Amino acid sequence: MHGDGCGEWRCGEYVISDDPSRFDADAMHDFLEAEGYWATGRSREQTAAGAANSVVLGVYGPDGSMVGGARIVTDRATFGWLTDVYVLAKHRGLGLGRAVVAAACEHPAVAGIKRILLRTADAHGLYRSFGFTEPPAPERWMELRREPGGTEAAAAAAGPSVVAAPASAAAGPSAVAAPAGAAAAGGMAGAAAAGGMAVVAPDSAAGPRPYGTWQGDGLPDPRTAAVSEVATRLLEIVTAEGPVTADRAYRLYIRGAGSSKVTQRARAPMEQALGRLTLRGQVEVDELDNAGEVQQVHRLAGTPPVVVRELGERSLYEVPLNEIAEVARHKRQELLGRSWTGDQPAHAVAGVIQQAALRRAGPERLKRAVLDGYGLIRMTQAAERYLDAALALLDEGAA
Repeated sequence: MHGDGCGEWRCGEYVISDDPSRFDADAMHDFLEAEGYWATGRSREQTAAGAANSVVLGVYGPDGSMVGGARIVTDRATFGWLTDVYVLAKHRGLGLGRAVVAAACEHPAVAGIKRILLRTADAHGLYRSFGFTEPPAPERWMELRREPGGTEAAAAAAGPSVVAAPASAAAGPSAVAAPAGAAAAGGMAGAAAAGGMAVVAPDSAAGPRPYGTWQGDGLPDPRTAAVSEVATRLLEIVTAEGPVTADRAYRLYIRGAGSSKVTQRARAPMEQALGRLTLRGQVEVDELDNAGEVQQVHRLAGTPPVVVRELGERSLYEVPLNEIAEVARHKRQELLGRSWTGDQPAHAVAGVIQQAALRRAGPERLKRAVLDGYGLIRMTQAAERYLDAALALLDEGAA
């Protein structure tokens, strides 16, 4: 793709143009109405008005029809907001999404602006490749959320929230009731604070709670089904298994659809569906550092981020890292024993006892204890790396 200096950029046989007279607001609205989770409830008139008051970029196919687009909301001096970026499904995989984002970022209307904002629930990797990051001081951002009707009840339900600025998913304000027993009973302690996280911790006598596995079949192919239908089925999976890693949720969905492999074409609409659930406030997502990569863990809104459970049918790599970190915290306490409670007199012997306890609770012993706790035997290199990421999360929370 290259710019030719006249408001057009080429990407193979496709053209990206900022000509407002060529832009098809109806085509954009048709997409937003069907798949635009971020534009739920927007009328056709609002889409047209938004386009008329923005810098618009249309992606046009060889036959001249608009197959994608984007809007830049800007005062052309200090503020820029990139939104409504899309490419129709049958034209994806050709680099058009990257092309229209590149055209937007280099557009003369925002060339001199220091900060361009956007909101996304499922395309963080794409935008990060263009330099978008989370805001350095998110606590400084606020938003005024106006609910339809403008009633006091709606305003109270919305509540204040921090703007989801560059590359940050926006969770809505509504809370969904937890599945039965998600935060109590069943041999579990109540929600507690540990490492800065709300945790459903294991009861010392009963141990971890059983893992509730989602069972289902007959799911529609995510590549052809409506995003709303895919979102409904993924919500069932999150309700049954949450907190659940995104990768496991996708695998369960694909299994329920009668397949065995999560291809990129199948993954993309599922990511969009989870993004829609997050935007609506039905699902919350926690992003954890997995040795430099991001692990997304999804759960129903209002439920604890960490629930300590048995392994169940999960593989080790399907257990959320923060759940493993909580298991490791309990194992560390067991390995330290009374020698670290502070009950010993303050003399040299106490120091020797404490040092011995630290050796017993060292990283290698701790990882082995966690693996044993899940009933696993072999410590592979992959398992060790995954456990290292969980211990790093544990140490970060204890810092």
